[in-house]
Amino acid sequence: MPLILQIMRQQSSGKSILKWAVLVLVIWLAGCSQPQAPEYYGFQNMQVSKSPDGQATLATTVKMYNPNHYSLQLKRAEVDVSLNGHHAGHSLLDTTIFIPQQDTFYVPIALQIDLRSLLSNALQMLIDKQTTISLDGRVKIRRGMFTFDRPFHYDGKQDLNSLLQ
Repeated sequence: MPLILQIMRQQSSGKSILKWAVLVLVIWLAGCSQPQAPEYYGFQNMQVSKSPDGQATLATTVKMYNPNHYSLQLKRAEVDVSLNGHHAGHSLLDTTIFIPQQDTFYVPIALQIDLRSLLSNALQMLIDKQTTISLDGRVKIRRGMFTFDRPFHYDGKQDLNSLLQ
């Protein structure tokens, strides 16, 4: 018999049982708190391949960090990518990825990008040698038996030389 039930049986008053039930409920609810959002660390291994219809496929790996004291599972991710304020593409990841506790993890992303939208920014990107990347989307994260659907947003500058290495 579980220890908590043995202690509850030994207590004869109804107030003691109520106190234990409230304590168990509080501990259980504390374990159900929403996880902190992962931290973005950058892109790695970017590759671009062109298709004949004016589209290009951009494949890269996003490096992130899980600040939580527990591991998670990424069940689904949907993200819109903008470069210098212009929509560059959309990506959908519908694969489960294990996210270790307080450690870095990698998420592969592949998205179709419109080369015309990139060309409108090409001169500015070449002059500045950097681009502003915006990521907007939603992720479905699982912790134990609980699933959380969370929006995320990231804006930051990225050095083009480091992207293309």
